[in-house]
Amino acid sequence: MDYLIWALVGYVSGSIPTGYWLGKLKGIDLTKEGSGSTGATNVLRKVGKTEALITLLFDVLKGFIPVYFALRLQRSETEVIVLAVACIIGHSKSIFLNFKGGKSSATSLGILTALCWQAAAITFFLWIVIVGVSKYSSLGSIVVIPLAPLWMYLFHKPMIYIVLVIFAVVYIVLIRHKENIQRLLKGTEPKIG
Repeated sequence: MDYLIWALVGYVSGSIPTGYWLGKLKGIDLTKEGSGSTGATNVLRKVGKTEALITLLFDVLKGFIPVYFALRLQRSETEVIVLAVACIIGHSKSIFLNFKGGKSSATSLGILTALCWQAAAITFFLWIVIVGVSKYSSLGSIVVIPLAPLWMYLFHKPMIYIVLVIFAVVYIVLIRHKENIQRLLKGTEPKIG
């Protein structure tokens, strides 16, 4: 029963579609605009810079807050894993958006911050550098997310949390960014800025 409760908490938290709601306030349905994603990059392109920043912050927090409190409550590693996976899936398959959503990168960054802030800081710094140079947000995620398990390992985090991050890598990079990868290879991926 505890696992079910944590899964529900994680899924509902991850499902909160901040970017979509901010878009709707301006009459924009992000699921039908641009990439169809409700994440900060599509918000930046289709809604505005302020809304994109708010979306990024809230998408990070909806991964960070539940995992942080689960750790503070000394829940088992397995319960934390269930919670975190549910957050990631909730963001990309939101119950509020007929199971549509974003790529889960920012929400996963929030989870990573709760599990290992050092790994999160390195990941975010590298993402900023890559995006700053290339102007491709997706390329930043595709390059830096697979390195996160290495940083977790170097900071001596439990293997089960490293496995969680590997799941996030496969889900976010290979599944959620599949179309971005195809567009990058074709040279048709839109830049930011």
